[in-house]
Amino acid sequence: MKEKLTLILSVVVYLLCNLRLIMVSAGTLEVNLAASLKATAWWLLYTAPFYLGISFLVIVFMQAILGGEKLPWDRRLRVFLAVGMISGFIIGTWENMGANLWKHVGMPLA
Repeated sequence: MKEKLTLILSVVVYLLCNLRLIMVSAGTLEVNLAASLKATAWWLLYTAPFYLGISFLVIVFMQAILGGEKLPWDRRLRVFLAVGMISGFIIGTWENMGANLWKHVGMPLA
């Protein structure tokens, strides 16, 4: 039961780290919910392949250290979530400091 609870908590933290908030107007704290959900969904779809690739490399490395022993699926998912949390936090902080990452993928902010 503790394993499932910590896995669910990890998923929630992953989603929070990758949340992209879109404000109604500059200088306000009002959040445009529809635009935020759209931006978060696009962000998750855009970054998932990168997170999966990095997670794959980490898992292969971990299995090599363990002598070829396969990791269980929940440990693999936890590696993916950890990579996503760390990357999402760093990139989110970078965005909040003024970087516009959406201009590279052609998606408007709102």
